[in-house]
Amino acid sequence: MLVGLLQPFKEPTDLAKEISIEAQSKGIEILYMNPSDINEDDHIASGLVLKGDTWEDTEMPIPEIIDVSAFCLKSKQKIAYLQDRAYLTEGGRNKISKEKVQKVMEQDEHLQQYAIPTSRCKTFSVIKGYLLKYGEVVVKPIYSQLGEKIYKISQVNKDEFIIGYNKTSQKMNLQETFSYFQNIISKDKFIVQKYIPSRTHFGDPFDCRAHLEKNKEGKWVIAKKYIRVGIGQQVASNIGQNSSMLDTGMFFKLKFEKDAQSINDHINSFALNMAKKIETVRKQKLVTLGLDIGIDDSKRLFLFEANSAPDTSLLQEEVAKLRTDYYTYLLKANVELIPKEIV
Repeated sequence: MLVGLLQPFKEPTDLAKEISIEAQSKGIEILYMNPSDINEDDHIASGLVLKGDTWEDTEMPIPEIIDVSAFCLKSKQKIAYLQDRAYLTEGGRNKISKEKVQKVMEQDEHLQQYAIPTSRCKTFSVIKGYLLKYGEVVVKPIYSQLGEKIYKISQVNKDEFIIGYNKTSQKMNLQETFSYFQNIISKDKFIVQKYIPSRTHFGDPFDCRAHLEKNKEGKWVIAKKYIRVGIGQQVASNIGQNSSMLDTGMFFKLKFEKDAQSINDHINSFALNMAKKIETVRKQKLVTLGLDIGIDDSKRLFLFEANSAPDTSLLQEEVAKLRTDYYTYLLKANVELIPKEIV
């Protein structure tokens, strides 16, 4: 049995190796591919297969099942070609931005409690309106990675604002704030949100990353949860080397004491329901998802972001096992009968 693994890198990653080893134990061969390896004229794929501890070059027909990294979606022509010939775990259909995911929750009576008031901000007047209503707001790009370009604005009085970015903060008057943000939002697509104070006892921003995968029954499960703390950061908790990763059980006991278990259970329930909702909205079965969940001072949960290509560096073993379990589910279910859209 053959499954393709379409990744943006020419050289296989550590996770690709883990998946290949785990897949072999289940009777599945993995063909590691890059979009440039797809030959549309001959309908074959050049790629790599793991033999022992070595990756070897090979050519094979297009696999019937291809696990697609969301980072490969920019190769639109290749993805369109593959969609006509294989079952893809990610085809880019109906992608949900940071703005849209909040709207989706707002419109669902069971999920609206987790939504953060959000608007597109093409002009500073939208930001000013949010400041008048909430006092503190966050401005960030609709599409970004690793918590880049996230700003916090606090209104002190009518003509004084505090701008937080990375590990710095500075005071500005209204005109300076207007000029500063008008310049920023004119260069990219940004949203403004009500600020949610999800912070540790030491004042550092944190969130809970819930990483979800599909299992051997084709159902969502939480592969791992962990806390990300932005040490010394003004807003974001997921900025590369400036983040600290903590165990959820330990963190919840220290932060929430007797409410630790109920908060943990609440996150589990919300994450699984949110994953199903995103699939329904996107009209596509997915294989992986990362949800960044904040918890405010009153212990309410809020969804900060939904990531279709979550980092796997902290859970490669768990992902490899679940991902290959899901491959067996797809192969046994007969891929031809599996709808590419959820009707």
